Amino acid sequence: MNKVLNFFSFPILIIGLIALSNGTLNYINIFEYKQDSNINSSNQINRLYSEKEITLKDPPISEKLTNKLFVKVRVKPINPKIISKIENRIDLNDFTNLADRDFNYLEPSKKQFVQTVLPIIINENQNILITRNFIIDLKTKLETFKTLKNEEVRRLNKIALKYNINFSNKHKLDLVEEILENVDIIPNSIVLAQAAIESGWGKSRFAMEYNALFGEYTYDQNQGVVPLEREFGDKHLIKSFSSYDGSVSSYFKNINSHSAYKDFRAVRNVMRNKNNFSNINLLIKNLDSYAEDINYINTLSAVIEKNNFNKFDLKVISY
Repeated sequence: MNKVLNFFSFPILIIGLIALSNGTLNYINIFEYKQDSNINSSNQINRLYSEKEITLKDPPISEKLTNKLFVKVRVKPINPKIISKIENRIDLNDFTNLADRDFNYLEPSKKQFVQTVLPIIINENQNILITRNFIIDLKTKLETFKTLKNEEVRRLNKIALKYNINFSNKHKLDLVEEILENVDIIPNSIVLAQAAIESGWGKSRFAMEYNALFGEYTYDQNQGVVPLEREFGDKHLIKSFSSYDGSVSSYFKNINSHSAYKDFRAVRNVMRNKNNFSNINLLIKNLDSYAEDINYINTLSAVIEKNNFNKFDLKVISY
């Protein structure tokens, strides 16, 4: 009887061991798979967040106290050599009013263009300074009282929206800092030279018929005109405007918001902190992506130098 039981028990034992072995191996395989999955996920996370910093911050006192998760994109540090070329200036009182005699050195064809466009550029820069003063006042209020009035918040958000800055779920103080870093003046000489280059001193078809001074692209059929020499397959239009004012305003918004000019804004921010915008070549070097011409930077610098446009950088308009 025992022999019979042993006869049947032995195969069952073998089958059990095999099943157990398979189960164990499957468990090991599943464990290894999970480990591999974790490794893959980690690699994905590293790829996604290698240039980002995740931090937890507290909201302003005026808001409901809850922890919020923020992802901050790290900004590429500015070359120290560039920073060393910008000296600190304590005071800057060299501004003078723009006058008719300031244009007398220009030849007639250029004089008419500069007389027309420069006051619009100066006015835009002065409006930006007004905006910055408002933002700086808000910063002081936030640092002192930790809150803002509803009307101030609405105006702050409107400014952020204009320059494509996300304001939802963002601390007001962080938003204020971001606006101050991105929205600032552009030296008159640079804007004037770019307008001259892109519009052929106001003589191009786009400038004369559509008030387009800077050759800005758009894909909105209601806002642009088809370039005559547009290559087959291209879909871009040249942005049109009802006046030169609109073209200048759009240009400033473009430089102050588009990701292509983040390095320009970073250098300018150092200049702002040191109260010194005199070395405009440091800014010009970061406008190489504005046009497809590989010599664009050299052309821009040459137009400024040849026409002595630097003299207009410290000009203002009295109202």
